Amino acid sequence: MLLRARVSIAGYYFLLFAAVAFTHPFFPVFLRERGFSYGQVGAVLSVFSLTGAVASILLGWRSDQARRRRRYITGTMLVGAAGYLLFPYVYSFGVALLLAAVLGGCIMSSQSVMMALVVDLFRHRGTGGSFGQLRVFGTIGYLLILLMLVLWQNSPLLEPSRMFSSVALLLALSALVVLLAPENPEEAEESARLSATEVLYLLRRRDIALYIVAHFCFVGALMTATANLSLYLQWMGASKPFISLAYMTSALFEMPFMVLMGRLSDRIGRTRVLAIAFISLPVRLLLLTVFRAPVPVLLTQTMHGLTFSIITAVSMAFIADRVEPRLRASGQGLLMAAASLASATMPIVAGLIADAWGLPALYGTLLTLSLVGASVFFTLARHTAPAEASARVIVQTGGQA
Repeated sequence: MLLRARVSIAGYYFLLFAAVAFTHPFFPVFLRERGFSYGQVGAVLSVFSLTGAVASILLGWRSDQARRRRRYITGTMLVGAAGYLLFPYVYSFGVALLLAAVLGGCIMSSQSVMMALVVDLFRHRGTGGSFGQLRVFGTIGYLLILLMLVLWQNSPLLEPSRMFSSVALLLALSALVVLLAPENPEEAEESARLSATEVLYLLRRRDIALYIVAHFCFVGALMTATANLSLYLQWMGASKPFISLAYMTSALFEMPFMVLMGRLSDRIGRTRVLAIAFISLPVRLLLLTVFRAPVPVLLTQTMHGLTFSIITAVSMAFIADRVEPRLRASGQGLLMAAASLASATMPIVAGLIADAWGLPALYGTLLTLSLVGASVFFTLARHTAPAEASARVIVQTGGQA
């Protein structure tokens, strides 16, 4: 059963992020080529993420009620695939906002439910390490597409209709491969009575609330920086193949760290590994603020493993360790909602700052946000790190500590 689960979940991430390899670097460029301003590009990205935040909470709650995961993942991905088929025909800002809302709700919420499915199936085998081993296939898919685009210069696949058709096909396949995964519908009777109030109770817990705030700041800074990197490099005069190379570089460093940091967090605790990320991100953004040439900016992509890989592989395990099983998808939904809300608000701010003062000023703003997130996290870490250390001692001594 677990082998089938690994193949299915790895396939989901591989295909999903192969699709993201098209949209992540080139979707903002596509919108700019359609005549949208930096502010409008930011608004479209924000709407995508805002609906993702709302949908992640609602779908996580509904998935916990039903104790079913596959139907929600498959359904949202198929709707998302259909939505991307329409984007080549979009020239209106209003239509772009509407379509982005649908796509964001589908793509982001499917990932929160998938994280809950991973915890359902692998919670006794090291959550952080298991998730890292599966999620790394997303990086592999992402990297292979970028490598193809780098080697195949002036690829016709970057023509809008072909690009979005490719994205739709990959998302549809990712939806279908999820059907291979087993489900573990534990505690169905108790979960069926789950109310929205019980889900919101998670936010009244200090450890959950503080981490959600820190996660919001971290993801808002990191993902806005990477989302605008293609525009930043374009502003510096970089070619499309060079832009693909920049994203490929980050993916290369992301892969080993995704697995290693997940496993490390299983051994030494989530807080210690997350601390590495919260220190590394401000350094990375400081360098991006200072640099003004494509090659130095490319070199900062080597820090992706210390930032993105850790926050992706370890955050879900940090939350999973702290929520009851019947609130599993709801907890992951809150985590995804924080990330989505950050991605919803920051692109608007980023677009306005870039329009008014330029892209370097944008990266200075993101540096400030990352420092706020780090201060919140280290306030929390003073309590969570000792607790995790005590828990490891108890496990190692067989409960005799």
